[in-house]
Amino acid sequence: MNCTVEMSYCARPLTADDPGFLMVTTYEFSVANNRLFLERPEWLLQATCLHAYVFPFYYAIVLATTLLDAWHVKPLQYFLLIFVGAKIYAIGFYHFVEFTSHVPPENLLPYWGAELPYVIAIGLVLKNLWDAMTGTADNKSKVN
Repeated sequence: MNCTVEMSYCARPLTADDPGFLMVTTYEFSVANNRLFLERPEWLLQATCLHAYVFPFYYAIVLATTLLDAWHVKPLQYFLLIFVGAKIYAIGFYHFVEFTSHVPPENLLPYWGAELPYVIAIGLVLKNLWDAMTGTADNKSKVN
């Protein structure tokens, strides 16, 4: 989403006939489930652009850490904790504003269907970091 929808969102408003990858689907989803996203308030535009251009680097580090099973590397742990903290703050603020706005999400099942993977991913990263930092992962592999 960072490199498709969010980068397009930074450049121009969503439309029903945008030829970009996933753009029509995102527009239709937003009409039905996330009207605030369509309104593009300045704070949301800036936050989305920051997410689109900065966070892919973080996601690439998480992917590399996972593929290389490098959760135990201390400097990497601190880096990931900082970004997880930033992600928790960002997603928490975003949902707070969404649900307290003049157009809160009405259809909660599809809304959370799109948003819940972010929360799950945060939990998985934190679990892997916790296991690596406490030695839990080492203990599990010794038992098996």
